[in-house]
Amino acid sequence: MSAVLQPQTAKSRILVMGPQASAFVAALVRLKGNSEISHAETAAEAIEMLNNGHFDHVLIDNRTDGALTLTIPRLAMLKSIGRLTVLAGPNSSQTIAAIPGIGQVITPPYNPIEIANSLGIEIKDSRKLDESDNEYSRRSDDDAEVLEQVSKADEIKPDNFETEEEAPLFIRAIVSIANFIPGLTPLISMLYKNVALTILAALFVAFISYGITIAFFLTSGDWSSPLQLQTGHEMVRKAEAEINELQVKRNLISQQLSKAKNKAEEGRSALLRANMLAEITTGIIDQEIANHKDRFENLASETEILEQVVEGFGSANDRKASVKNLKSDFANRLITRNVYQSTMLNIAQIERQVADLREQITVKKTMTKTMNQSVDYLDSLKRQMTDEDAVFSGTGQTAYVPLTNQIIEVRQIRSTAKSLINSTQKSIPALEDSLTVVNRGIANLNASPMIAALDKPVTVLFVPYDNIYAYTKGEPIYSCALALFWCSNVGATGDAISGEITTTHPFFRKPIRGQFVEAILTDPTAAKKDIIHVGRPPFFF
Repeated sequence: MSAVLQPQTAKSRILVMGPQASAFVAALVRLKGNSEISHAETAAEAIEMLNNGHFDHVLIDNRTDGALTLTIPRLAMLKSIGRLTVLAGPNSSQTIAAIPGIGQVITPPYNPIEIANSLGIEIKDSRKLDESDNEYSRRSDDDAEVLEQVSKADEIKPDNFETEEEAPLFIRAIVSIANFIPGLTPLISMLYKNVALTILAALFVAFISYGITIAFFLTSGDWSSPLQLQTGHEMVRKAEAEINELQVKRNLISQQLSKAKNKAEEGRSALLRANMLAEITTGIIDQEIANHKDRFENLASETEILEQVVEGFGSANDRKASVKNLKSDFANRLITRNVYQSTMLNIAQIERQVADLREQITVKKTMTKTMNQSVDYLDSLKRQMTDEDAVFSGTGQTAYVPLTNQIIEVRQIRSTAKSLINSTQKSIPALEDSLTVVNRGIANLNASPMIAALDKPVTVLFVPYDNIYAYTKGEPIYSCALALFWCSNVGATGDAISGEITTTHPFFRKPIRGQFVEAILTDPTAAKKDIIHVGRPPFFF
């Protein structure tokens, strides 16, 4: 049975990819159907074409399990591909089939009908066509046979093309040159046949290098990551924003501290004024108490004298007896009237004088009692001057209302001043501690390379904590052409920079913590490397 390739009725774009896929392209072009056929020999050409437009079908020729195996995952992610079909070799079919986005994976033996269907091309039996289609059928049968021959080939050689025009341009050029150089044609053929082996060898070397790199990072303690800081760098912007924030915070704390200190000074001034007023008031009270005590002693002496005078006149009974006797003597004519009258007058005068003296004694005793109460009240006022819990007593001492008001004022001023001082004494130390912490943070940032980079670029080394012991000042540092090999001295380490830094691992891309170390580079280009080594090269060369 012969088969006929029927082109699609709708316009479609087909991209065939692979250096050995020229036969597929030639067969599809000879169809002259309603399809736009494109060919890309390399992955770079294919990606460029896919970035410039959409393709309904993409056929990747990977029958040799070559380097295209590494490019297929990336192609599968492109949205500019309608359907992706892969001709997979015997070793890569399972791997490719597991990649998301693959439309179809065709494995050996390759069926031309399956290949055509994957590209949206229908193959029909030519015997069912009319006689008028004989020419088209014969040409399509030839094309189907080409597809079948290509699909059955295990490997494609440069001489597999039916005509010289079917071979790619670069193949034709190489063949033309080889015809003029004896022995070059076999060499080119051998190299072409061993492309897959070369690619696999390269992959093997790449995997070995990858394993060596992983082992190095897991065991080495002398590597670091160079970093050039300058204006606009993320860490520099972050440090600048942080120092600006700290400066604003410092100004705010300084204002609060200044205000607290002013309040404390106001409280101390008020307390000093209250103490001075209390001292003056205490002096007045002491003077009043002393005056009262002196007056008390005088009253006691005067009262005693008056009582003695009263006692000198005798008792009232004695005077009554004298009057009775005087009357009896006058009645018995023992004394004259003049004597009687004169004596009675004297006795009356004595009674009046005794009454006056008793009244004076009573007044003086009352004054003494009042004076004792005043002294007690003054003592109470004096106690209230020093004892804030003391309660005022002695109400009714109107003479000492000014002193009482003055003491009340002293107590109020003292209470307010002490409350103000106590509150500020609690806040001032906390504010001073906060100001110290903020100033220390500003000083640390000013000494950091991130702030220094605002003026000029600064190169530092990020050293993980596990490697920090090796980065002492003055140690030589090395940069390598291939990360670990062909190294040269590019400078020395400087001072360690305080503060913890968090970044990502240059190889594993995981967060790691460490510290910055100053880098003194003799080769500025070393700052652009991924890693730097200290002490010696990793493999001594």
